[in-house]
Amino acid sequence: MRKQLPFLVSIVLAAGLITASHAANLRFLNDTPMTYLKPKDKTSLVAAIDGVLSNKGDGETQQWSNEGLGNSVAIQAELSATDTVKTDAKTCRKIHIALHAKGQDQTLSIPACKTADGNWAVQKK
Repeated sequence: MRKQLPFLVSIVLAAGLITASHAANLRFLNDTPMTYLKPKDKTSLVAAIDGVLSNKGDGETQQWSNEGLGNSVAIQAELSATDTVKTDAKTCRKIHIALHAKGQDQTLSIPACKTADGNWAVQKK
């Protein structure tokens, strides 16, 4: 789980931004798939994202769903990684997350690099 912590934090922060958008009069963001993710969903999704970043080649996809995790809202995702760049110091990739829930779609593209300790970390632009 420690290896997945940077992505979990990123996903939680993104969900927090969506919640904060309510105050900014952007209520339409309240019904995006990200807002339906429960803690068990987030943990499972983060593990799937780590798996794609660590084990899939560029363009290979992996399906994810929250089936069996106790959430009454069915959420599906298609995950893929692209733009792999390897140097002596690190490996960087872009993770693409296409979420679908309640007839809504949401797509995220997040740059990430594998740190010296072997964890994937979101890269700031």
